[in-house]
Amino acid sequence: MLTTTRAQMKRLQLHQQGLLQPHLNHYQDANGVLHALNRLGYVQLDTMNVLSRSQDLFFWSRDHRYQREWLLELYEQQSIFEVYLFALCLLPASSYEHLHHYFAHHHLKIMNQPKLDFILNIYEQVQLNQPLRSRDIEHDQPSSGATWSMTPARRALDQLWRAGLIKVSRDHHFNKLYTITDQNIEEHRTLEHEPTLNTYLLDLTFENLGIATLKELKACFNLNKTAVSEYIQQQLEQGNIQQIQVEDWAEEHFIRTQDIPLLSTLEKLEGSAATLLSPFDNMIRDRSRLLKLFDVNYKLESYMPKEQRQYGYFAMPILIGEQIMGVIDLKNDRQRRELQVQKLTLFDSAQAVEHKRQIESILQNLCVFVEAEQIIPAQEITYL
Repeated sequence: MLTTTRAQMKRLQLHQQGLLQPHLNHYQDANGVLHALNRLGYVQLDTMNVLSRSQDLFFWSRDHRYQREWLLELYEQQSIFEVYLFALCLLPASSYEHLHHYFAHHHLKIMNQPKLDFILNIYEQVQLNQPLRSRDIEHDQPSSGATWSMTPARRALDQLWRAGLIKVSRDHHFNKLYTITDQNIEEHRTLEHEPTLNTYLLDLTFENLGIATLKELKACFNLNKTAVSEYIQQQLEQGNIQQIQVEDWAEEHFIRTQDIPLLSTLEKLEGSAATLLSPFDNMIRDRSRLLKLFDVNYKLESYMPKEQRQYGYFAMPILIGEQIMGVIDLKNDRQRRELQVQKLTLFDSAQAVEHKRQIESILQNLCVFVEAEQIIPAQEITYL
Protein backbone atom coordinates (compact mmCIF):
# COMPACT_ATOMS: atom_id res chain seq x y z
CA MET A 1 0.00 0.00 0.00
CA LEU A 2 1.09 3.56 -0.67
CA THR A 3 2.30 5.52 2.35
CA THR A 4 2.70 9.23 3.05
CA THR A 5 3.07 11.68 5.93
CA ARG A 6 0.80 14.33 7.39
CA ALA A 7 3.14 17.01 6.01
CA GLN A 8 2.81 15.62 2.47
CA MET A 9 -0.96 15.31 2.81
CA LYS A 10 -1.17 18.93 3.92
CA ARG A 11 1.16 20.07 1.15
CA LEU A 12 -0.95 18.32 -1.48
CA GLN A 13 -4.09 20.09 -0.29
CA LEU A 14 -2.32 23.46 -0.20
CA HIS A 15 -1.24 22.80 -3.79
CA GLN A 16 -4.76 21.82 -4.84
CA GLN A 17 -6.07 25.02 -3.30
CA GLY A 18 -3.53 27.28 -5.01
CA LEU A 19 -2.04 28.12 -1.61
CA LEU A 20 1.30 26.28 -1.67
CA GLN A 21 3.01 28.81 -3.91
CA PRO A 22 0.44 31.60 -4.46
CA HIS A 23 2.98 33.75 -6.32
CA LEU A 24 2.50 31.36 -9.26
CA ASN A 25 -1.23 32.19 -9.46
CA HIS A 26 -2.18 34.65 -12.18
CA TYR A 27 -5.59 36.18 -11.49
CA GLN A 28 -4.82 39.12 -13.76
CA ASP A 29 -8.37 39.40 -15.06
CA ALA A 30 -11.80 37.75 -14.93
CA ASN A 31 -10.56 34.80 -16.99
CA GLY A 32 -7.92 34.03 -14.37
CA VAL A 33 -10.58 33.96 -11.66
CA LEU A 34 -12.77 31.70 -13.80
CA HIS A 35 -9.82 29.36 -14.36
CA ALA A 36 -9.38 29.01 -10.58
CA LEU A 37 -13.09 28.41 -10.08
CA ASN A 38 -13.16 25.80 -12.85
CA ARG A 39 -10.36 23.93 -11.13
CA LEU A 40 -11.76 23.92 -7.59
CA GLY A 41 -15.38 23.71 -8.67
CA TYR A 42 -16.99 25.91 -6.05
CA VAL A 43 -16.53 28.82 -3.66
CA GLN A 44 -18.79 29.45 -0.67
CA LEU A 45 -20.72 32.73 -0.58
CA ASP A 46 -21.72 34.46 2.63
CA THR A 47 -23.49 37.69 3.53
CA MET A 48 -20.96 38.71 6.21
CA ASN A 49 -19.09 41.82 5.09
CA VAL A 50 -17.06 42.77 8.18
CA LEU A 51 -13.91 42.99 6.10
CA SER A 52 -14.93 42.02 2.58
CA ARG A 53 -17.25 39.35 1.21
CA SER A 54 -16.08 35.75 1.62
CA GLN A 55 -15.83 35.01 -2.11
CA ASP A 56 -13.66 38.09 -2.64
CA LEU A 57 -11.42 37.14 0.29
CA PHE A 58 -11.12 33.64 -1.17
CA PHE A 59 -9.63 34.92 -4.43
CA TRP A 60 -7.59 37.67 -2.76
CA SER A 61 -6.01 35.04 -0.48
CA ARG A 62 -4.61 33.32 -3.55
CA ASP A 63 -3.56 36.42 -5.48
CA HIS A 64 -3.38 39.84 -3.84
CA ARG A 65 -3.89 41.49 -7.23
CA TYR A 66 -7.47 40.22 -7.36
CA GLN A 67 -10.17 42.85 -8.01
CA ARG A 68 -13.87 42.54 -7.09
CA GLU A 69 -14.95 43.82 -10.51
CA TRP A 70 -13.65 40.63 -12.12
CA LEU A 71 -16.26 38.53 -10.31
CA LEU A 72 -19.06 40.90 -11.34
CA GLU A 73 -17.79 40.63 -14.89
CA LEU A 74 -18.19 36.84 -14.71
CA TYR A 75 -21.77 37.27 -13.50
CA GLU A 76 -22.47 39.56 -16.46
CA GLN A 77 -20.92 37.03 -18.86
CA GLN A 78 -23.05 34.26 -17.29
CA SER A 79 -19.83 32.33 -16.74
CA ILE A 80 -20.79 31.55 -13.13
CA PHE A 81 -23.97 30.76 -11.22
CA GLU A 82 -25.21 30.40 -7.65
CA VAL A 83 -26.62 27.22 -6.14
CA TYR A 84 -27.25 25.91 -2.64
CA LEU A 85 -25.12 22.83 -1.92
CA PHE A 86 -23.90 22.53 1.69
CA ALA A 87 -24.33 26.33 1.77
CA LEU A 88 -24.78 29.06 -0.81
CA CYS A 89 -22.04 28.46 -3.39
CA LEU A 90 -20.68 29.97 -6.55
CA LEU A 91 -19.97 27.52 -9.38
CA PRO A 92 -18.60 27.80 -12.92
CA ALA A 93 -21.18 27.54 -15.72
CA SER A 94 -19.39 24.41 -16.96
CA SER A 95 -20.74 22.48 -13.96
CA TYR A 96 -24.42 23.34 -14.58
CA GLU A 97 -25.12 20.14 -16.52
CA HIS A 98 -24.03 18.00 -13.55
CA LEU A 99 -26.81 19.39 -11.34
CA HIS A 100 -29.75 18.00 -13.33
CA HIS A 101 -30.89 15.79 -10.44
CA TYR A 102 -30.66 18.65 -7.93
CA PHE A 103 -32.80 20.96 -10.07
CA ALA A 104 -35.26 18.20 -11.01
CA HIS A 105 -35.79 17.33 -7.34
CA HIS A 106 -36.72 20.93 -6.48
CA HIS A 107 -38.77 21.33 -9.66
CA LEU A 108 -40.94 18.36 -8.68
CA LYS A 109 -41.41 19.86 -5.21
CA ILE A 110 -42.71 23.09 -6.80
CA MET A 111 -45.22 21.26 -8.99
CA ASN A 112 -46.68 19.60 -5.89
CA GLN A 113 -47.01 22.85 -3.95
CA PRO A 114 -50.53 23.82 -2.79
CA LYS A 115 -49.66 27.45 -3.66
CA LEU A 116 -48.50 26.63 -7.18
CA ASP A 117 -50.56 29.46 -8.71
CA PHE A 118 -48.77 32.03 -6.54
CA ILE A 119 -45.35 30.60 -7.50
CA LEU A 120 -46.31 30.70 -11.19
CA ASN A 121 -47.34 34.34 -10.78
CA ILE A 122 -43.92 35.20 -9.34
CA TYR A 123 -42.26 33.32 -12.21
CA GLU A 124 -44.28 35.35 -14.74
CA GLN A 125 -43.28 38.60 -13.01
CA VAL A 126 -39.62 37.67 -13.39
CA GLN A 127 -40.21 36.68 -17.00
CA LEU A 128 -41.89 40.02 -17.83
CA ASN A 129 -39.64 42.35 -15.82
CA GLN A 130 -36.21 40.70 -15.83
CA PRO A 131 -33.76 41.45 -14.41
CA LEU A 132 -35.97 41.76 -11.34
CA ARG A 133 -35.09 42.60 -7.74
CA SER A 134 -37.12 40.93 -5.02
CA ARG A 135 -38.28 44.32 -3.71
CA ASP A 136 -39.93 44.99 -7.08
CA ILE A 137 -42.29 42.02 -6.79
CA GLU A 138 -45.95 43.10 -6.91
CA HIS A 139 -48.47 42.16 -4.21
CA ASP A 140 -45.90 40.77 -1.82
CA GLN A 141 -46.86 40.46 1.84
CA PRO A 142 -44.77 41.05 4.95
CA SER A 143 -43.28 37.98 6.60
CA SER A 144 -45.44 36.44 9.29
CA GLY A 145 -42.60 35.40 11.57
CA ALA A 146 -39.31 36.94 12.68
CA THR A 147 -37.91 40.00 10.92
CA TRP A 148 -35.35 37.84 9.10
CA SER A 149 -37.87 35.31 7.76
CA MET A 150 -38.80 35.27 4.07
CA THR A 151 -41.85 36.97 2.62
CA PRO A 152 -44.08 34.71 0.47
CA ALA A 153 -42.63 36.23 -2.72
CA ARG A 154 -39.04 35.76 -1.57
CA ARG A 155 -39.83 32.17 -0.63
CA ALA A 156 -41.28 31.59 -4.11
CA LEU A 157 -38.18 33.14 -5.70
CA ASP A 158 -36.01 30.83 -3.62
CA GLN A 159 -38.00 27.77 -4.70
CA LEU A 160 -37.82 28.78 -8.38
CA TRP A 161 -34.08 29.39 -8.07
CA ARG A 162 -33.41 26.02 -6.40
CA ALA A 163 -35.36 24.36 -9.23
CA GLY A 164 -33.12 25.98 -11.85
CA LEU A 165 -36.07 27.92 -13.30
CA ILE A 166 -34.61 31.33 -12.49
CA LYS A 167 -31.01 32.37 -11.92
CA VAL A 168 -29.27 35.01 -9.87
CA SER A 169 -26.83 37.67 -10.98
CA ARG A 170 -25.49 40.54 -8.86
CA ASP A 171 -25.19 44.31 -9.10
CA HIS A 172 -22.29 46.40 -7.76
CA HIS A 173 -23.83 46.38 -4.27
CA PHE A 174 -24.14 42.60 -4.54
CA ASN A 175 -27.93 42.76 -4.57
CA LYS A 176 -29.65 39.84 -6.30
CA LEU A 177 -31.04 40.25 -9.81
CA TYR A 178 -33.38 37.50 -11.03
CA THR A 179 -33.79 36.31 -14.62
CA ILE A 180 -35.37 33.17 -16.05
CA THR A 181 -33.35 30.26 -17.39
CA ASP A 182 -33.90 28.17 -20.51
CA GLN A 183 -35.66 25.51 -18.43
CA ASN A 184 -39.42 25.33 -19.15
CA ILE A 185 -41.46 25.37 -15.95
CA GLU A 186 -44.06 23.06 -17.54
CA GLU A 187 -41.51 20.44 -18.60
CA HIS A 188 -41.62 17.06 -16.87
CA ARG A 189 -38.33 16.25 -15.14
CA THR A 190 -37.02 12.99 -13.73
CA LEU A 191 -34.63 12.10 -10.89
CA GLU A 192 -32.56 9.56 -12.81
CA HIS A 193 -29.23 11.39 -12.58
CA GLU A 194 -28.47 11.15 -8.85
CA PRO A 195 -25.43 8.82 -9.25
CA THR A 196 -23.96 11.29 -11.75
CA LEU A 197 -24.43 14.16 -9.28
CA ASN A 198 -22.81 12.21 -6.43
CA THR A 199 -19.86 11.26 -8.62
CA TYR A 200 -19.41 14.87 -9.70
CA LEU A 201 -19.48 16.19 -6.12
CA LEU A 202 -17.08 13.52 -4.89
CA ASP A 203 -14.70 14.22 -7.77
CA LEU A 204 -14.81 17.89 -6.68
CA THR A 205 -14.03 16.83 -3.13
CA PHE A 206 -10.89 15.00 -4.23
CA GLU A 207 -9.91 18.04 -6.31
CA ASN A 208 -10.15 20.18 -3.17
CA LEU A 209 -8.71 17.82 -0.55
CA GLY A 210 -6.17 15.67 -2.40
CA ILE A 211 -6.16 12.86 0.17
CA ALA A 212 -9.26 12.07 2.24
CA THR A 213 -11.02 9.52 4.42
CA LEU A 214 -14.55 8.27 3.76
CA LYS A 215 -15.77 10.55 6.56
CA GLU A 216 -14.10 13.60 4.99
CA LEU A 217 -15.47 12.74 1.54
CA LYS A 218 -18.95 12.45 3.04
CA ALA A 219 -18.70 15.68 5.06
CA CYS A 220 -17.69 17.98 2.21
CA PHE A 221 -21.14 18.04 0.59
CA ASN A 222 -23.14 16.27 3.33
CA LEU A 223 -23.56 13.15 1.20
CA ASN A 224 -25.10 9.84 2.18
CA LYS A 225 -22.54 7.37 3.62
CA THR A 226 -23.83 4.53 1.42
CA ALA A 227 -23.45 6.65 -1.72
CA VAL A 228 -19.88 7.57 -0.75
CA SER A 229 -18.99 3.93 -0.02
CA GLU A 230 -20.37 2.87 -3.41
CA TYR A 231 -18.37 5.63 -5.12
CA ILE A 232 -15.15 4.56 -3.38
CA GLN A 233 -15.68 0.91 -4.30
CA GLN A 234 -16.41 1.76 -7.93
CA GLN A 235 -13.43 4.10 -8.23
CA LEU A 236 -11.10 1.52 -6.63
CA GLU A 237 -12.29 -1.15 -9.07
CA GLN A 238 -11.74 1.20 -12.02
CA GLY A 239 -8.28 2.15 -10.76
CA ASN A 240 -9.19 5.84 -10.46
CA ILE A 241 -8.34 6.02 -6.76
CA GLN A 242 -6.05 4.06 -4.44
CA GLN A 243 -5.77 3.47 -0.73
CA ILE A 244 -2.95 5.32 0.99
CA GLN A 245 -1.66 4.96 4.55
CA VAL A 246 -1.00 8.29 6.26
CA GLU A 247 1.62 8.15 8.99
CA ASP A 248 0.22 8.15 12.56
CA TRP A 249 -3.39 7.60 11.46
CA ALA A 250 -5.08 4.21 11.34
CA GLU A 251 -8.04 5.41 9.26
CA GLU A 252 -8.23 4.43 5.61
CA HIS A 253 -7.31 7.32 3.32
CA PHE A 254 -7.78 7.55 -0.44
CA ILE A 255 -6.03 9.44 -3.22
CA ARG A 256 -6.75 9.79 -6.93
CA THR A 257 -4.33 7.77 -9.03
CA GLN A 258 -3.59 10.84 -11.13
CA ASP A 259 -2.41 12.74 -8.02
CA ILE A 260 0.09 10.13 -6.79
CA PRO A 261 3.05 11.54 -8.82
CA LEU A 262 2.37 14.94 -7.24
CA LEU A 263 3.46 13.65 -3.84
CA SER A 264 7.09 13.26 -4.92
CA THR A 265 7.00 16.42 -7.06
CA LEU A 266 5.69 18.58 -4.21
CA GLU A 267 8.24 17.15 -1.78
CA LYS A 268 10.87 19.23 -3.58
CA LEU A 269 8.89 22.47 -3.22
CA GLU A 270 8.59 24.83 -0.29
CA GLY A 271 5.41 26.67 0.64
CA SER A 272 5.62 30.42 0.06
CA ALA A 273 2.19 31.61 1.21
CA ALA A 274 1.80 34.78 3.27
CA THR A 275 -1.92 35.38 3.42
CA LEU A 276 -5.15 35.23 5.42
CA LEU A 277 -7.93 32.68 5.03
CA SER A 278 -11.62 33.52 5.17
CA PRO A 279 -13.57 31.45 7.74
CA PHE A 280 -15.46 30.05 4.72
CA ASP A 281 -12.38 29.17 2.64
CA ASN A 282 -12.40 25.73 0.98
CA MET A 283 -9.04 25.04 2.64
CA ILE A 284 -10.31 25.26 6.21
CA ARG A 285 -14.10 24.90 6.26
CA ASP A 286 -13.83 21.30 7.56
CA ARG A 287 -12.73 22.25 11.10
CA SER A 288 -11.95 18.63 12.10
CA ARG A 289 -9.60 18.30 9.13
CA LEU A 290 -8.06 21.69 9.95
CA LEU A 291 -7.23 20.42 13.44
CA LYS A 292 -5.91 17.17 11.98
CA LEU A 293 -3.55 18.81 9.45
CA PHE A 294 -2.54 22.06 11.16
CA ASP A 295 -3.14 21.28 14.84
CA VAL A 296 -5.28 24.42 15.06
CA ASN A 297 -8.62 24.38 16.89
CA TYR A 298 -10.45 27.19 15.11
CA LYS A 299 -14.05 28.20 14.52
CA LEU A 300 -15.95 31.30 13.47
CA GLU A 301 -16.92 33.08 16.69
CA SER A 302 -19.27 35.79 15.39
CA TYR A 303 -22.28 33.81 16.66
CA MET A 304 -20.86 33.48 20.17
CA PRO A 305 -21.28 35.92 23.09
CA LYS A 306 -18.32 38.30 23.21
CA GLU A 307 -17.05 36.99 26.55
CA GLN A 308 -16.80 33.45 25.13
CA ARG A 309 -14.71 34.34 22.08
CA GLN A 310 -11.10 33.21 22.02
CA TYR A 311 -9.94 34.77 18.75
CA GLY A 312 -12.52 37.46 17.94
CA TYR A 313 -15.70 38.25 16.00
CA PHE A 314 -14.30 37.74 12.48
CA ALA A 315 -10.92 36.15 13.15
CA MET A 316 -9.03 34.77 10.15
CA PRO A 317 -6.24 32.16 10.22
CA ILE A 318 -2.82 33.46 9.15
CA LEU A 319 -1.13 31.12 6.64
CA ILE A 320 2.64 31.59 6.37
CA GLY A 321 4.53 29.00 4.36
CA GLU A 322 2.79 25.73 5.14
CA GLN A 323 1.73 26.57 8.68
CA ILE A 324 -1.10 28.50 10.29
CA MET A 325 0.93 30.74 12.56
CA GLY A 326 -1.91 32.55 14.28
CA VAL A 327 -5.33 34.13 13.98
CA ILE A 328 -6.17 37.80 13.41
CA ASP A 329 -9.48 39.55 14.06
CA LEU A 330 -9.98 42.44 11.64
CA LYS A 331 -12.59 45.10 10.98
CA ASN A 332 -12.86 47.35 7.95
CA ASP A 333 -14.14 50.71 9.25
CA ARG A 334 -15.38 52.13 5.96
CA GLN A 335 -16.29 55.55 7.38
CA ARG A 336 -12.87 56.16 8.87
CA ARG A 337 -11.19 54.19 6.07
CA GLU A 338 -9.29 52.20 8.65
CA LEU A 339 -8.27 48.55 8.71
CA GLN A 340 -8.52 47.85 12.42
CA VAL A 341 -6.72 44.94 14.07
CA GLN A 342 -9.09 44.04 16.88
CA LYS A 343 -6.99 41.16 18.17
CA LEU A 344 -3.87 39.24 17.11
CA THR A 345 -3.16 35.75 18.41
CA LEU A 346 0.13 34.02 17.57
CA PHE A 347 0.93 30.37 18.23
CA ASP A 348 4.75 30.55 18.35
CA SER A 349 6.28 33.34 20.45
CA ALA A 350 9.81 32.26 19.45
CA GLN A 351 9.18 33.42 15.87
CA ALA A 352 7.06 36.45 16.79
CA VAL A 353 9.41 39.07 15.31
CA GLU A 354 9.59 37.32 11.92
CA HIS A 355 5.87 36.60 11.87
CA LYS A 356 4.92 40.17 12.76
CA ARG A 357 6.99 41.42 9.83
CA GLN A 358 5.19 39.05 7.46
CA ILE A 359 1.80 39.95 8.94
CA GLU A 360 2.51 43.65 8.41
CA SER A 361 3.16 42.92 4.73
CA ILE A 362 -0.10 40.94 4.47
CA LEU A 363 -2.04 43.80 6.08
CA GLN A 364 -0.51 46.35 3.71
CA ASN A 365 -1.79 44.30 0.76
CA LEU A 366 -5.18 43.87 2.41
CA CYS A 367 -5.38 47.59 3.15
CA VAL A 368 -5.12 48.31 -0.57
CA PHE A 369 -7.72 45.66 -1.39
CA VAL A 370 -10.37 46.97 1.04
CA GLU A 371 -9.54 50.59 0.13
CA ALA A 372 -8.51 51.58 3.66
CA GLU A 373 -6.05 54.42 4.18
CA GLN A 374 -4.38 53.26 7.36
CA ILE A 375 -3.90 50.24 9.60
CA ILE A 376 -4.76 50.51 13.28
CA PRO A 377 -2.62 47.89 15.08
CA ALA A 378 -3.78 45.69 17.94
CA GLN A 379 -3.25 47.01 21.47
CA GLU A 380 -1.73 43.70 22.50
CA ILE A 381 -0.70 40.33 21.09
CA THR A 382 -1.84 37.06 22.64
CA TYR A 383 0.45 34.03 22.51
CA LEU A 384 -0.88 30.47 22.72
